Amino acid sequence: MLKLQIFLIAVLMSCIAFVSCNRAQDMMGPIMPDADTTEPSDMVETDDMMDMTDMDDTSVTGPAVVINELMADNDNVHVDPQGDYDDWLELYNRTDSPVMLTGLYLSDKEDNPTKWAFPENTEIPANGYLIVWLDEDHDDEDATEGLHANFKLSKSGETVMLVDTDANANEVLDSITFGEQETDVAFGRLPDGIGDFQIVQATPGAPNMAN
Repeated sequence: MLKLQIFLIAVLMSCIAFVSCNRAQDMMGPIMPDADTTEPSDMVETDDMMDMTDMDDTSVTGPAVVINELMADNDNVHVDPQGDYDDWLELYNRTDSPVMLTGLYLSDKEDNPTKWAFPENTEIPANGYLIVWLDEDHDDEDATEGLHANFKLSKSGETVMLVDTDANANEVLDSITFGEQETDVAFGRLPDGIGDFQIVQATPGAPNMAN
């Protein structure tokens, strides 16, 4: 009889322990594995993760300095430092930094791209303009002020080029081929530096304006 009572008590204790364990597990909820935050499904790409180089809309492509405006028959519009009305050409720096033009050339002859070399230490300011007088006064002792090239422009039309240094194989950086020009009428890009050439108001050294 005593053995039977001991057996029943052992069975009862086992049942109580089993029920207690199940109830405790229900209260704690299911056991989940640790989340792996390195899985691709957990990574959300936001706008802040875009390649920032794609947002640079102000970068300049092509040459930093371009031919921006010219006048092939200046009779009474813009006078040079010596008091003469001569052909002129305007360059424009499209960048936010000054550019040294030493070693570059201007020419109106494709078979002679190095016709006129910019003098030493010729600089064009950031987002600025530079006038070159195309008057053949480069050897004139009185023409010490201003830049004076060794050729003139043809009113009947021709090509004028901005040419790179000898070290860069005299690559043509920029050029404009124009037709017959009217007296005292300017021909320039609109807007500055990037637009197509067209008849504009004569604004040497200043932003181009529609005629």
